[in-house]
Amino acid sequence: MLPVSPLAALLLLASPLDCPPGTALSGGGPPELFEAWCTGRPDAYGTPRRHGPARSWYDTGALRVEAHWAEGRRDGAFIEHHRDGKPARTGQYARDEKVGTWTIWFESGQLEERSEYVRDVQHGPFTAWFRTGGKRTEGRYCHGVQCGAWTTWDEEGRLVGRMEFGEQRATP
Repeated sequence: MLPVSPLAALLLLASPLDCPPGTALSGGGPPELFEAWCTGRPDAYGTPRRHGPARSWYDTGALRVEAHWAEGRRDGAFIEHHRDGKPARTGQYARDEKVGTWTIWFESGQLEERSEYVRDVQHGPFTAWFRTGGKRTEGRYCHGVQCGAWTTWDEEGRLVGRMEFGEQRATP
């Protein structure tokens, strides 16, 4: 495979989207426009809905967001980029709700935060890091509330403290 130049990669990302059958391309890419998406059937009020891939770009032409829509709701992979092209935030949507692992990065490319989601609510392991790469906080969420043991460190890796939040259930 031949290496792709940065300009060629930018032009590839700015190319028209591959819209699914029955949809039409709306908007456009740089340099004239900075958001492109596929428009599908209108909703009950006649408003066109996004359906298929979508992209947006920074004013520099660099890719900002890649997402997928289904019947007007975010549905599928979501990737937000920093201006330099490195990932800023990645995750998955299902019917407009965050699901699975969501990851956030500092502009340097170092991990900043990783969290689990169930139906748009944090639920499961959570970890946050300092810009230097050391762990800052680690714990768990239960239905959007901190639960179980949480640990916090300072930037030198020394234990700052531990806290026990108890367990949370979705039912009384």
